[in-house]
Amino acid sequence: MGSGKEKVVMNNGAGCSGIVHGGDIYRNNVTLDFSVNLNPEPAPEEIMTAALRGLELMHNYPDPLQEELRAAIGEMTGAAAEDVVCGCGASELMMATVHAVQPKKALIAAPCYAGYGYALRASGADVTEYALREEKDFALDAGFADCITEDTDIVFIANPNNPNGRLIEPEVLNGIKRKCAETGTVLVIDECFLQLTERYAEQPDTSDGAVHLRAFTKTFAIPGIRMGYMVCGDMELTAEVRKHLPEWNISAIAERIGIAAAKVISGTGYLEKSNAAIARERSYLEKGIRELGIRVYPSDTNYLLLRQENEIGDKLPGSGNGLYDRLLEKGILVRRCANYHGLDESYFRIAVRRHEDNEKLLAALEEILR
Repeated sequence: MGSGKEKVVMNNGAGCSGIVHGGDIYRNNVTLDFSVNLNPEPAPEEIMTAALRGLELMHNYPDPLQEELRAAIGEMTGAAAEDVVCGCGASELMMATVHAVQPKKALIAAPCYAGYGYALRASGADVTEYALREEKDFALDAGFADCITEDTDIVFIANPNNPNGRLIEPEVLNGIKRKCAETGTVLVIDECFLQLTERYAEQPDTSDGAVHLRAFTKTFAIPGIRMGYMVCGDMELTAEVRKHLPEWNISAIAERIGIAAAKVISGTGYLEKSNAAIARERSYLEKGIRELGIRVYPSDTNYLLLRQENEIGDKLPGSGNGLYDRLLEKGILVRRCANYHGLDESYFRIAVRRHEDNEKLLAALEEILR
């Protein structure tokens, strides 16, 4: 008989006492959340207008075929509407793709976003992890492609990678694509942060047969609205993925926001303005944090991986003396990275936020460390 206090398992194996991802503002007293990576530029007025329009439609079922939404995303990306599949965030599409492929063997990098391993292991796949090297700043290298064999059913990669924020070098990415084509392996490329890098104008290539995952969540800083999409030129695969999605997986509000977001990206300079602000503030944070003696790994997007190796940072997160806890005492939440395979308690990740917020983070770190 159980004690009646059995641990309830949540996403990626975390129990009720732990949250795998950032953003746990519900169990902490948080003034500034640096644990989630969102565009520091506010969402434009068109997004709020679309949300209000969605509320007006709340008494109607949304379009189960999502024709207008897929057409808008297709126009934005240059893809055919039939190559677009929409999801309740990119996470739903990751799980649906795994269910569609039913892989026995999978390959991912480590460290990387925890959602890939969660979806793969939930389906019973045997997951191989390719260890990224710290001396290379955890950048994905050409050796990854060498691990793809004819037994590899599916591969997940992120461009840029999470938690270090590095873009994959084009020759490395092309090598992975070629190897997957040779071995008949399904390639899933998580591009959810690509639009928040200098390569923001790069569009998914439907001719490569890969699943390109993207979302409006990070791009417009609207994580409460789950609006993700995938673009893939393999019609058989997209048809299988759709079979593993609910009939109405996109709400009327998310649908209207998605249409508006696609038009903003296509017709305005929002991404250009956003990336200029991100680059400026990322540079500001990198300089300030390095001056405090904390290691900062190079990043191409709106978050930074840090390593604090002194007596404060090496304390366990629950000890009350660790860097995470000391910042939380000041109302600042950062992302501790010990649950990333290949990292430990000395690693942290922070978002790039607005300048006034970044100033407050640096001031808090200086007070703690000095």
